[in-house]
Amino acid sequence: MDLIKFVVPTPVASPGMTVREVFEACAQADVPGIPFRNAAGRIVGKASIRHILRETCIPSFMIDNARVLGDELNGLRVPEIRARRILDMTLDEFVLPRMAVITPLSPISKALAVMEHHDTTYLFVIDKDNKYHGTVSIMKVASRILELYP
Repeated sequence: MDLIKFVVPTPVASPGMTVREVFEACAQADVPGIPFRNAAGRIVGKASIRHILRETCIPSFMIDNARVLGDELNGLRVPEIRARRILDMTLDEFVLPRMAVITPLSPISKALAVMEHHDTTYLFVIDKDNKYHGTVSIMKVASRILELYP
């Protein structure tokens, strides 16, 4: 199967972009993250919804103890999520430098292998000239397979 059939075009994040703009771009394209292009025009990382939420909404003690926490946290004082403040923050401090990348000439099986290797559910398709083609996610792979083989 041709990898390009699984690519979802998305915008690219840039310096100064707000978390709201990233969330809107990801929600519209139905992807969990988008690439980040620095001021020099090079894609140097990714903007990940999961990472932003982890850094702004979840105290580290909850992550460390998630398996033993009950459904009701009456005895704990957990800070409330300040959604409006988070959405107005700039993305710059949340950019992750590590990202899964593949070229447009690669087969879909390699894309899936790269995702597994990076323990992620999506990757970016970028050619040798640093041109971004879009994002491939496991959800798009599943959807496309269902379309091709109803």
